[in-house]
Amino acid sequence: MATPESHAPVTSGAQAREPEMTWGSRWLRSGNRLGRRLLLYILLFSTAVSLLGTLVQLGADYHREVRQLEERFTQIRSSYAQGLAESLWTLDEALLRTQLEGITTLPGIVVAELDTELGTHYVAGGGAPREFSRDFPLYHGPRLLGTLRVGANLAYARAELRSRVLVILATEAGKTFLFGLFAFFLIQRLVTQHLATMAAYTRGLDTEHLETPLVLRRTGTHRVRQDELDEVSAAINEMRESLRKELGDRQRSEAASAFLARAGGVLVESLDLEKVLPRIASVCVGPLADWCVIDLREQGVLRRVGGAHVDAGKAPLLEELQRRYPPSPDSRVPAAVATRTGTWVLESRVTQAGMRAQCVDDAHVRLVEELGLGSVLAVPLMSRGHALGAITLAAAEPERYGPAELALAEELARRAAIAIDNARLYRQAEQALRLRETFLSVAGHELRTPLLPLQLRLQSLLRRGRSAVPLEPEVLLGEIAVAEWQTRRLGLLVDQLLDVSHLIAGNALVLRRKRMDLCKLVEGVLEGVQRQISDSGSEVVRELCSPVEGEWDPRRLELVVMGLVQNALKFGEGRPIDVRVMEREGSVLLVVRDRGMGMSKREQEHIFDRFSRGVPEQHFGGLGLGLYLTREVARAHGGSISVESEPGEGTTFTVVLPVGEAPPAA
Repeated sequence: MATPESHAPVTSGAQAREPEMTWGSRWLRSGNRLGRRLLLYILLFSTAVSLLGTLVQLGADYHREVRQLEERFTQIRSSYAQGLAESLWTLDEALLRTQLEGITTLPGIVVAELDTELGTHYVAGGGAPREFSRDFPLYHGPRLLGTLRVGANLAYARAELRSRVLVILATEAGKTFLFGLFAFFLIQRLVTQHLATMAAYTRGLDTEHLETPLVLRRTGTHRVRQDELDEVSAAINEMRESLRKELGDRQRSEAASAFLARAGGVLVESLDLEKVLPRIASVCVGPLADWCVIDLREQGVLRRVGGAHVDAGKAPLLEELQRRYPPSPDSRVPAAVATRTGTWVLESRVTQAGMRAQCVDDAHVRLVEELGLGSVLAVPLMSRGHALGAITLAAAEPERYGPAELALAEELARRAAIAIDNARLYRQAEQALRLRETFLSVAGHELRTPLLPLQLRLQSLLRRGRSAVPLEPEVLLGEIAVAEWQTRRLGLLVDQLLDVSHLIAGNALVLRRKRMDLCKLVEGVLEGVQRQISDSGSEVVRELCSPVEGEWDPRRLELVVMGLVQNALKFGEGRPIDVRVMEREGSVLLVVRDRGMGMSKREQEHIFDRFSRGVPEQHFGGLGLGLYLTREVARAHGGSISVESEPGEGTTFTVVLPVGEAPPAA
């Protein structure tokens, strides 16, 4: 019999085996208080019922004996009274006495007395006390002959009831005891041993054995209907499953928190992405993946910046995968798809066909198979609505990734994207600070360049005037012309700075258009920089088909022409420079070509950016704003500017300006 003391905790899906012993000794040793109480209650109740039944039965038997005694009195009246009357009439005393003795032989009749009218008294019996008495008159015809008095008691009935009580009590006691034992056996067999099993199982539950369900060893497995024990067992198993699920969720939550804390610690250690992201890939290996790679999108190209494998011996395979098959932005690999779409990609079971669809060739397939790819999850690195790249998690076994792993990977990607964005913003801020310092240095130098000669010439004129030395008009005019040119150059630099600040603030350039001839403006600019042309050693070849008129802003076009010409003189290396103005169907083309050092394709992509320069400012100077302002001025007029260049062969800038007035730019 199973009890809480004798049952071991269930840890293997079946009940612990009970020690081999007899049922009685098992019951005595088990300390089954519930079973013994049930047996005691059954015995007490059965005893009380048996006693009550016995009393009821004895009462019924007693009343039956009383009724039978009344029936004997009736029998005496109907059967003996007439015979006694005949015997009295015939004075046959012998027969009379015989009849009286016959009456006393009836059960319960103890005495029979006859009193005649003649005064004679006859008695039969009379040794026992009488409890009941009846008188019967005797008639012969209408004449009263005497009176028969019959006395009776129930001593014989009580004696019989006493003997019957012992038999009834013994029988009922035996039946009660057997019924109690049988009921106890049934209750123990069907209920209490399973309750003990449930108690032992519940007491033995711990966090390490929640996978083992409670199973009751019950007979009649063919039963269709479930009873209360099955419901209790099912409730305990449901509780166990709920506890196991809650414990699993808590463990996963704690593991996820620990994982994110570890990853967060790595992310804040440094702003150097080349060091941080490979460590993030290593952190993912084990808890989330068998191998992990991280790709960043830079200038439209995916670049792998980190990778790790749970098997350190397979690290060279990751390097070979990156070297031979780098991900392209338009490929079908999960990292490219996640970066391109900005949404996660999950393949719970990677098939051979799916793997071949993502790979370039058979060698690529074999390489991925050696790494192990049963399931894959790629999450984008999203920052401010843009995908910076993707984290790809791969596992050798299928069905590795579900909603919990997806949520954890997305949170990791979110934190990594913030770290990547912060690192890039930090680099941009550092670059902006360096650029600002460089710009301020160059701007100071550029502003000082025309200011210093102007100051020297004015000081020279002042000294001559104070010395009373007469100044020749030609010399004075020359000095004034040079001073005017330096002042004009200084004003152009200031205008450039004002226009740039205006554009940086997000405002469009305000043009002051008027009808003008572009060829005359170009001629004036070339005359103004004649000294620079002479100093550069370059020859300027002009092709100006004057007049070429249009609605333009003269001051800003002067900045454009001067900037392009000075740029050609600066990088022309003393070789000839072509300056042409041509008309073309509703527009005018301004072309400035040099045959100097030229530019590469990469330099041409950024040549019109603000503060961009393709050469060191220490050697060539400049604010890095000329071509940027040239492009903005051309756009403000509704035109455009383009560049054509080859390293060592020179550079050609072409400005296209519409002749008519263009609508103001937004």
